[in-house]
Amino acid sequence: MIRRLFVDLSPLRDSRPFRYAFTARLVSLLGIGLLLVALPMQVYQLTGSSLHVAAVSATMAVALCVGSLSGGLIADRADRSRTIQWARAIAGLGFVVLGVNALMPEPQLWVIYIVAVVDGAAGGVSGSALMALMPSLVGRDRLAAAGALVALTTDLGLMITPAIAGIVIAESGVATTYFAAAAATGLTVLLFQGVGPAPPPGGGATQPLQALREALHYAAQHQILRAVLLTGLLAMVISGPLVLLPAFVDIELEAGPRVLGVLYAAPAVGAVLGSLLSGWTGRTQRAGLWLLIAVAAMPFGVLVFGFAKTAVVAFLGLAAYGLASAIQEILQYAVFQRNAAEEMRGRVSSLLMVQGVAGAAVGSLVAGTLGTVFAPGTALLVYGLFGSVLGLALLISMRNLRAVGALTGDETVSASTTRSTQE
Repeated sequence: MIRRLFVDLSPLRDSRPFRYAFTARLVSLLGIGLLLVALPMQVYQLTGSSLHVAAVSATMAVALCVGSLSGGLIADRADRSRTIQWARAIAGLGFVVLGVNALMPEPQLWVIYIVAVVDGAAGGVSGSALMALMPSLVGRDRLAAAGALVALTTDLGLMITPAIAGIVIAESGVATTYFAAAAATGLTVLLFQGVGPAPPPGGGATQPLQALREALHYAAQHQILRAVLLTGLLAMVISGPLVLLPAFVDIELEAGPRVLGVLYAAPAVGAVLGSLLSGWTGRTQRAGLWLLIAVAAMPFGVLVFGFAKTAVVAFLGLAAYGLASAIQEILQYAVFQRNAAEEMRGRVSSLLMVQGVAGAAVGSLVAGTLGTVFAPGTALLVYGLFGSVLGLALLISMRNLRAVGALTGDETVSASTTRSTQE
């Protein structure tokens, strides 16, 4: 019984292509994790401006949105595995450019901005293609298990790679970090050779803008996909209060950088625990209900965080938030991919990625605004209460999503067979 609670390893055991894709993603996360620390650090060293750091991040986010939409179109028209390889290869070349730029006597800021655009776009393309590819590697009945494994590697990467990047930068500088990220990306491209070809399902004759409109119409009319997108948007908006963490530690806890670092890791610790104990998600008979419960539980973790007067309580609140977030991500991915038509999967997957980026940006903006009006603890309580009301409202109102049952079975879904789930 206890074994059934832990993460299901059957996709790794039974699918050779998934093993290659999983390993490639693991290596890729190492490179991306190094970049996420080195890039803002170098920008701050060059400019001394937090505004430039934020501007580079915003530039990458916009490029990620564009790349995600483009990647969705490409994934429905071209070989999905090869699309990922080309996108990661382009990103790897960008990392090499960053390394060369860092070795220059006077590194150029404009080079960093250009590579941020390239890397964001490439990441969006490869991300959409990977989401669309996954069901063909593991089957629809193991989407929850595959999603849990992918989430686990992501969360572990968020815990481990910042420390590795800090050590590499301290010992060898940012240039070495960029070249290490490029090497990891190159290995990712080679590993994806083992995945094999993944030809598109068809539909390539449609004009790109028309194809995107079709995907938007399809997702808007499909009751389950529309509901999953709305719950995902709320989940990302709820992540906004994390921007208040530095002020909370300084003003409410009167603590320093060490406590701040520990609390930044708390959501990832909770997420890893949630992923490790996710074995039940692939066997539950109420996947939609549990998805809504997980979304509704996330802001309660934020409330505990806001009430905290000690670092321990704050850590527990953030860890609880991370655990609920991990369960939400696993079930969101599985329910969404199981109900998406094969010929639409690339495009609707890109909508899921764009929704996540947009939601996080809105959440951060709202939380930051609240932080200018209230003290950090009060701002967190207001935000957590607002999120709790929205989460409970979704739980009560989304009857179609609550009715989604088991994630087992391996039938194929097409656009023509989903009309019964559309209004």
